[in-house]
Amino acid sequence: MLILTRKAEQGIVIDRVTTVRILSIDGDRVKIGIDAPTSIAVLREELLTQVAGQNREAARPSGEVTHLANQFRGLGRRQQRNGNSPDQRPPAEAPDEPESRQR
Repeated sequence: MLILTRKAEQGIVIDRVTTVRILSIDGDRVKIGIDAPTSIAVLREELLTQVAGQNREAARPSGEVTHLANQFRGLGRRQQRNGNSPDQRPPAEAPDEPESRQR
């Protein structure tokens, strides 16, 4: 981490395309301005952390999905006990062959 000391109205340039400028200092609060291309996402850290937590929560399977997954696993075990592999379909019956073929 690079640590810099800046006064009001001073700035730093990142990658020659993004400028971070100290606009004002009022007690323990610092107002900054960020001038960056629109292709660069600029987010407040607390929002990024909050969204990441919400994404993890949304990706977690709900109780219903977990219940269905357990039922599906149980189905595979029952098929294995009956001699069928859970990923194999029962063999299809061969179609009846016609007695004579016409040309």
